[in-house]
Amino acid sequence: MSINSEKKHVLLISGDPRILAEIKMELIAHFHVSMSAASSSALNALDAYTISAVVICIGENSGAAFSDFHDIFERAKNSHIPILFIAEKGNDDDETKAFAVGAVDYSARRRGTVDALVSRINLRINASEHEKLLMMGESFSPTPDEVTAEQALNGKTFLIVDDVGLNRQLIKAMLEGVEGLTVDEAADGKEAFEMFKSSPEKYSLILMDIQMPVMDGLEATMAIRELNNVHSKNVPIIALTAASLESEVKECMDAGMNDFIVKPMAYDDLIVMAAEHCS
Repeated sequence: MSINSEKKHVLLISGDPRILAEIKMELIAHFHVSMSAASSSALNALDAYTISAVVICIGENSGAAFSDFHDIFERAKNSHIPILFIAEKGNDDDETKAFAVGAVDYSARRRGTVDALVSRINLRINASEHEKLLMMGESFSPTPDEVTAEQALNGKTFLIVDDVGLNRQLIKAMLEGVEGLTVDEAADGKEAFEMFKSSPEKYSLILMDIQMPVMDGLEATMAIRELNNVHSKNVPIIALTAASLESEVKECMDAGMNDFIVKPMAYDDLIVMAAEHCS
């Protein structure tokens, strides 16, 4: 189930033409981008193109974004198209409303962080076919390699470490279909370190994000490796990274990680790698 590398089509929606123009310029090198400032034209775009993600940009009048584009939310959800919200000024009330209408991501806009925005959009677009089927409650037919990997993971317990709750949910959804595999979560490196320290033999593998508050993935990995027990030296730790730069990979290896996987990941890549390290 490899991820399709073809350039994806994103529908960018906002009642503010300035925001539309600015964000389109940020995304155009990475996606095909259609823009809409009205519900009718957005619906036309959903009919005319194969849209991979809907990005709603919230300006000063956040209420309009939820009222004016209600039909878009329903159409996107029914078509299993991920909805992402980008807010000029993020706040908890708007975040709650965004998830209530079916969004899979909500983030405040930070100019100059185009790579982070592209990564967030790709993370939602490139959820593997396996994961999509799991989210819809449908069945699937695993490949022979997946069957072998799943059998190797029976009875194991994984620890997912990521400060973004939706990322943890996505990975957990991918893994929970594996019979006999248990998944725990930690929201930062310090929490992961404390969980591992209290029950070091419990975890067969750790999936560790790199950039996190409180304690990042590199620090947490080094802290685990320094614990005075055999399992802390040997537990496989796989880096979850949004980039595969040689310098970043070297940092992961130097910190004591065993491997890395680039987000967004495909189901088969994840479980095959995990099975290799757990065997």
